[in-house]
Amino acid sequence: MRGEHTMKILEAVRESTVGTADLVTAILMSGYGASQWRIMREFERRQSARARETLTKDKQKEIIKQQKQRYYNLIYKLKQGGLIKEEYRNRSGQRALLITKRGMQKLKRLKEQKRNLLSNTYYPKELGTKIIIVAFDIPEKERKKRNWLRLVLKRLNFTIIQKSVWVGKTKIPKAFIDDLYELELIDFVEIFEVGNKGSLKHII
Repeated sequence: MRGEHTMKILEAVRESTVGTADLVTAILMSGYGASQWRIMREFERRQSARARETLTKDKQKEIIKQQKQRYYNLIYKLKQGGLIKEEYRNRSGQRALLITKRGMQKLKRLKEQKRNLLSNTYYPKELGTKIIIVAFDIPEKERKKRNWLRLVLKRLNFTIIQKSVWVGKTKIPKAFIDDLYELELIDFVEIFEVGNKGSLKHII
């Protein structure tokens, strides 16, 4: 969903008094945004086997650094847009972020958009010729999204073979993949296509 990161920042600021640096650290470390791992996976996917072997700790640090900068930039934009503000110093002596009335209104709209997205459990079904395997490991705190995913798979005529492993022959709709990205579930979901000789092709 567009604005997912904005929504999470606004929620975090609303729930507690926190400084910019502490907020960015919390987002990256507590699972607020798994986007750093998404970038890591995309990076690895696009490299050759030899290039993956050269993925050093320094490169990982650089990727995380880039992610931090993205959040700093987003926080700056939210300040400029009047959604959050730095108003006073908290007990630790740092300037603290506060959500504004305008920010609360924005947060309400974003939550409504998210609810509407989760209500979409129907996608066009097209029978394919190959077996598709969908496996996922979604955190308990995201159980609403997990329940949404299970319902979608069921309506796409997939069958559960283990707790979080589903199998079917329905082609994976592009709109469904897009929604996985929008709901920030893409890091928790693996989709494979079984080849004629039993080989697995990683779709996402």
